[in-house]
Amino acid sequence: MSTLPLALEPLALRRAVLLNLASSVGETGLRFLLGLVLARLLLPAELGLFALAMAIYSVAQWLRDAGLSTYLQREPVLTPERLSAVLGLMGGTTLLTTAGLWALAEPLSAALGQPGLAGLLQVLAAVLPVSAFGSVMAALQLRMLAAGPIARVSLLGLAVQGGVSVLACRHGAGALGLAWAQLAAALACGAAYATLRPAGWAWRPGLAGATGVMSFSLAALLPNALTFLNGVLPDLLLGRLGGAHALGLYGRALSTVGLLQVVAARALSFGSLPVLSQRHAQGQALAPALGHAAAVLTGIGWPLLALTVAYREPLVLALYGAAWREAASAVPPLALAAALALLCQQLGPALAAVGRPALAAGPVAVTLGARVVLALWWFDGSVASFAWALGGAAVLVLPLQLALGARHGGPSPRALLSAVSGSAVAAGVVVLVPLTVAPLAWIAVLRATRHPLLPELDQLSRRFMTSRK
Repeated sequence: MSTLPLALEPLALRRAVLLNLASSVGETGLRFLLGLVLARLLLPAELGLFALAMAIYSVAQWLRDAGLSTYLQREPVLTPERLSAVLGLMGGTTLLTTAGLWALAEPLSAALGQPGLAGLLQVLAAVLPVSAFGSVMAALQLRMLAAGPIARVSLLGLAVQGGVSVLACRHGAGALGLAWAQLAAALACGAAYATLRPAGWAWRPGLAGATGVMSFSLAALLPNALTFLNGVLPDLLLGRLGGAHALGLYGRALSTVGLLQVVAARALSFGSLPVLSQRHAQGQALAPALGHAAAVLTGIGWPLLALTVAYREPLVLALYGAAWREAASAVPPLALAAALALLCQQLGPALAAVGRPALAAGPVAVTLGARVVLALWWFDGSVASFAWALGGAAVLVLPLQLALGARHGGPSPRALLSAVSGSAVAAGVVVLVPLTVAPLAWIAVLRATRHPLLPELDQLSRRFMTSRK
């Protein structure tokens, strides 16, 4: 019987991370350019309405996946029977969520006071069954650290999404054009993933062995639910409190913050769950790996976030135009939240790797509650007040995240803060020097503090020079 075990070599991981880093830079740049074009084709209210629709769609997407993608990445030995059970369960959840989203489109539109929302949700409901197969295949590719195929499929989907979005919006489709672009991209990615199925495996949905699959997915259900709700809460809450215009401004502020640091978080977290799962299965300590990952993530992310805050207003004006000036006021608190998130980026995967995924629900629940309470308390109609509520929630939950990580195999709070001290120094230095010499100052601080990121940069530089010969 064929199986797909977790057998990840350090060299393969390094190559995959570097390849994913390169592709993330390219993809993030293309998404950014697409955002610039759409910001000039659509009004803030139109982009805000689509963001609200995508927040609701994300909840439905989580319900469809129900922890099954996480199971595929984490299961030590994946057999055809277990994959068949995943496919059977995925088929059932897809049918329920698609029908549910379609049926709730009109009621949600009325409840949120957004008449145009129903049409967007009905189009996005059609994306759920189309993207289900791609979700399974993406998890399998990530399990094998297949960075190349993942990057190619992702770029294909982005190209299709961008082309359809721009074409539809230029012809007056508005936010609905963005929804149709999501459907087109899901179709393209599904077709591409169909060529990557593991050879010799029969893809027949079934329920044999579903109990074992569900035992893990149900354990991960609560933290995953809270994580998804936590992710979409700002859009849902601000859409209700401030309307589509405020939500559009928030989206541009969030894009400005994520513009520089998203590459680091996404690329350097690539394959973290299967790698940590293998490390735990082999009896190795997770603390050194988690401390190193936090140092590397903050070594790149914190200086970039500091520069984003320092140059926020000219950055927003140059990128999006004068109509989006108010978005600059929301950048500092969103950058604070992003900086703290990088400290605990690996907490969820680490808890899943040690077989305790449900514990991740605690910090997420605290964050969720703090966001709601602070938003209702502080919101005064401005997007900045709402953003400070999110930043305050990130500060409140940090001690719980640090304590939970230390209790279950991660580094102690003192060790973690020591690991990222060089990152904090680098973030302070780059905003004190002229922007033209900030990269040199960053490298100088890394060398002076013997930052763990430095060997990674040296390795990347050697690979780049080798590839040019």
